[in-house]
Amino acid sequence: MRYQLTGNLNPGHSGGTGSRVGPKYGRLRRLAGAITMLGVLWYAGGSCSVLQALFDPNGPQFRITGFSIEDISLEGLVVRLDTELKNPYPVGLPQSALKLDVSINANELTKIQTDPISVAASSSTAIPVKFELQFAKLKTSFQNVSSVTDYTLGLRGSADFPIKLGSMPTKVSVPLSMEKKLPAFIPDVSLENVDFSAPSLLDGADAALSAAFDLRIENQAAADFLVNGLNYSMDLGGSSFLQGKSLQTSRDGNASVVRVDSSLPILGAGRAFLSLFKSGGSNYRIRGDSDVAFPGSDLEKTDFQFDKSGKLSW
Repeated sequence: MRYQLTGNLNPGHSGGTGSRVGPKYGRLRRLAGAITMLGVLWYAGGSCSVLQALFDPNGPQFRITGFSIEDISLEGLVVRLDTELKNPYPVGLPQSALKLDVSINANELTKIQTDPISVAASSSTAIPVKFELQFAKLKTSFQNVSSVTDYTLGLRGSADFPIKLGSMPTKVSVPLSMEKKLPAFIPDVSLENVDFSAPSLLDGADAALSAAFDLRIENQAAADFLVNGLNYSMDLGGSSFLQGKSLQTSRDGNASVVRVDSSLPILGAGRAFLSLFKSGGSNYRIRGDSDVAFPGSDLEKTDFQFDKSGKLSW
């Protein structure tokens, strides 16, 4: 549809004998024409079209600058998406929030929303998106998680910014969409082959408590993984019992295993645990952290931390 603006631009004069239009009046004419055209475009095509037509046909856009798994625990993993929002318009985008649907293999899992964001006129700002993907929810996406080697994480949504052009309210909607294939890693930690024993009275000054067990990190899904540089600490009966570091782990199927073999002299720190060892069992708490890598994946090494409690018998 074409639009034509009509009217007498110099109503006080006619013919060729009138006075010339001055520079100031010419600027006012151009401003009035722009405002009129803005109103025409508003009624003709909507407010976003006005902004795109006047300033930048592409409009504000998200640019993805990075993706990572920030850390993994026994409860879930923290996803971080680094983005940059570019605003080419000569008006700022006021406070709003980025709202996203999170999907697994194209099936919606949950919804997330960022903290308030805003962008000044003709500028860009970094906007990190961070959220936790809980393993309890993730498992519901699969019939048999133990056979899953990878899955596709999808994010889709937009940030809607309310702005005004003069007296005309409008909304600028900036979409964001991405997909990323992730290794299926749902970890669990257990203690196996536990052998705790108290010393004999015949051992004398050399008497010591001995503690040995396998610390097993297992993937409940099917992605291949490598554990590097495991630090661990263990409490027994609510008291700190031992701590250590393993630079190497052995493989056992879909699990990484660290063998812990330690002793505590009775005349030293072991005295506090002597009666506990003789009782044949105790509550325990084991904590640890390591780097986890996924062969064949483009993900960087990821920090894995665990904290698990239970009861041991020996």
